[in-house]
Amino acid sequence: MKNLSIRFSYYGTLIVLLQSLPNIIWALFPPSLNRLEGNASSVPFIEYGEHILGVAIVILLLFLVNKTAPNKILRSAPAIASYAAIALYWLCWALYFAGVQPNAVIYAMVVLPPAAFFCAGLAEKVWPVSAASAVFLAFHLAVALENFPLGGQR
Repeated sequence: MKNLSIRFSYYGTLIVLLQSLPNIIWALFPPSLNRLEGNASSVPFIEYGEHILGVAIVILLLFLVNKTAPNKILRSAPAIASYAAIALYWLCWALYFAGVQPNAVIYAMVVLPPAAFFCAGLAEKVWPVSAASAVFLAFHLAVALENFPLGGQR
């Protein structure tokens, strides 16, 4: 914790922007077939917890850095894993916009952002990002399980 400081993180900003782009497009131009419309939990603790954790991860990525992290963050193995998760996330969104929306695509879209954030936290050596991402994954999956039960279409 002593190596962490509050400063602007260029790498964290890159990860947030790359992950957010498909969500912005979806919000502005939702596809005509939109299985994610109304995707929310009926359990307030899960619904609010998911949103609070999502915002917390973005804030941590943007403003928490490790003073001792090497300058090679962008090319480290965890950073590359983070980019790969985001690239797969974009692929899922492309499928989604093309009307290919089975639960497998939905669940990939649920798992890939927390995985990208988790790896970004490892790359930056900012463990609170990785920890929050692991908890966020549990909440994100809980919402998905409620709206898209395993074993079938909604």
